[in-house]
Amino acid sequence: MLVIIDTVYRSVSGCNPKQRNRDGSTARNLARGCGHSDAAREARRAERSFGKSDKNFEPWTVRMYDFFCVYYDQLVDAFRRLDVDQSGTLLRENFIEALRSLYTKLPDNADLSRAVLIHFRDRAVDYREFLSGCKFVNKLYLMAAYESKTKKKDGGKGGRPQRGKTKVVMPICVQDEGPRLADGGPPTVYIKKEVHVTDLARFSRDSQPRHSIEDDSAWYMKAPERSRVHFRNRLRVRDVNSLRAAFRIDPEQPSQSPTNRADLVDRFYETPLMVACSRGDLALVKLLVYGG
Repeated sequence: MLVIIDTVYRSVSGCNPKQRNRDGSTARNLARGCGHSDAAREARRAERSFGKSDKNFEPWTVRMYDFFCVYYDQLVDAFRRLDVDQSGTLLRENFIEALRSLYTKLPDNADLSRAVLIHFRDRAVDYREFLSGCKFVNKLYLMAAYESKTKKKDGGKGGRPQRGKTKVVMPICVQDEGPRLADGGPPTVYIKKEVHVTDLARFSRDSQPRHSIEDDSAWYMKAPERSRVHFRNRLRVRDVNSLRAAFRIDPEQPSQSPTNRADLVDRFYETPLMVACSRGDLALVKLLVYGG
């Protein structure tokens, strides 16, 4: 694990993170083999970023930027004392002279002037922007690249929302499921739930009655309370008995099967046949078509 951490640290400093050990394994392979997913992800990130640091990468700029990060507040206070009108800028000559007095490891005038010239506007240098290092240090070595990024509340650049991401709210066409019944019951889309009364002490799935007359449980057992359930629920659980009773589907007498209840419409304007078709249940589709 120490080898992995050392490799990631060296990669941040600009070293090659793809070096192999005696067994020919890289730091990412070792992290993956040991089950350290976070370390493997950081090693992969270091490998991908290696070789992309040619632009704005000079060792003295990274060292100077590290010094700025550690002594940022002291440097800003020193520059602010020289800034008479508190404009946040200093003249080029005054800025270089003050910087040499604060940081003694500056390079020769050519390299330093090239870095200062990037921040030179209106014969002055913005010292806060220079201390941020965003213009002369590679992005991979900036502290801002490793900070948590916050999303803009306004959505786009300059406070303007971005195009193509506007979500238009489209209302769903729904209707009322109907009034209550004359006896105070729920609307007609709620059908009666058929519950089969069976004495489980005598009959079970493995020991079923040989004939329906043999099962006389309804004569001595208390009948369950009647309840009404939405027909969507009965279609979902494939309660054929409740659907036949609700829509009065009689397989033995098809001519007497009325067709005035199978055309119920719920709040989404869907009939039981439409719901069964959407579920792909061919047996229920045939049953509802047969019942009208």
